[in-house]
Amino acid sequence: MSFTIDFFILAAVFGFLYGFLLQKADFCFVASVRDWISVKDTRIMNGVLVLIATSLLGWGIALATGMKSAADVWTVPLGGANLLGGILFGIGMTWAGGCGSGTLYRAGMGYVQFWIVLAAALAGNLLFAFIYDPWAKNAIEPLTVLDGGYTLYDWPLPALVIPIVIVVLMVGIAVYLHGFKGFLQGIKESLTDWERNPFRQSHWDIRLVAFLIGVIATIQFVAMSNVGITGPETRIAGVALAQLFGDDVVLGNTYLNALFAEFPRVGLGPEETLVIFLVIGSMAASMLSGSFKIRKPRLSRLPAAIGGGLLMGVSSRIAPGCNIANVITGIGGLSLSSVIVLIGMIIGIVIVVAFVFKMPLMLFQREEARG
Repeated sequence: MSFTIDFFILAAVFGFLYGFLLQKADFCFVASVRDWISVKDTRIMNGVLVLIATSLLGWGIALATGMKSAADVWTVPLGGANLLGGILFGIGMTWAGGCGSGTLYRAGMGYVQFWIVLAAALAGNLLFAFIYDPWAKNAIEPLTVLDGGYTLYDWPLPALVIPIVIVVLMVGIAVYLHGFKGFLQGIKESLTDWERNPFRQSHWDIRLVAFLIGVIATIQFVAMSNVGITGPETRIAGVALAQLFGDDVVLGNTYLNALFAEFPRVGLGPEETLVIFLVIGSMAASMLSGSFKIRKPRLSRLPAAIGGGLLMGVSSRIAPGCNIANVITGIGGLSLSSVIVLIGMIIGIVIVVAFVFKMPLMLFQREEARG
């Protein structure tokens, strides 16, 4: 398959917009669950829920209008690997301090720590590729229940039925928790949270940002492809490897060869361009608001950045996919594998928050109380 310049331009625009918006709302999946568990802060979680609702309706409209079909929905093999990969990815991103998208937009803001996380994740992608055949492949295949994956869009129902039912249920729960006036007030606040020039304002309401990301992702689904981060990152790692050791090293690897099967050669395609421009978009947003700064990490954070990044890279290939692919593309496409992956990610985050972050704090508080 050869890529036209139009696809590269589209990818650059989509990536820039994602990076700009993610930075403006400080939108990170791991923080949404971590903050909710540790301090009962639901700000980012509310954004994730709005993003899910928007993606569900967006994918439903795309299928209902015939712009896309169920065959275009992103589905992956269904089974225990989804849960295992999700748990490991949840542990890795919490340990590293940022999810797949959070790592990229923070790298664009000048955080050296997240450039290290990203480099480690790319190394983890390659590590998985080189243990895939035969070891990882033989370990993952027995966990597979359904090779082709499964989407609820395969049900003989009008495409919008299930998305509308789910979103109405979500709205009903929100109204029950906050009251109808509170629900409407939340919508109003998300649209009027402006203090000055929006492009120079350091923070946008996360609910508005989530809605905009969901709309842009739907347009990308219709015009170009499903939204993904770690798949393209694996190809970027493969291109870097080819630059160092030649194309044969990449094409001779079973896993990497399959990733470049539709490419004319080992090189960057539109999806990889999107990932690069996501970082550029975040950089532009942070520069406009005056928040861009080269920030060196504490040495004590380096083991977590490297270890967490490596685990993210390996586990994103097991699951497969990161939070962006599974929250937007997977849930939007009613993919059952993505539901399992997200459950696994939440379990992984809970494990780290409860047993790595909270336990030392609890022990310290007990010592303080004693003495």
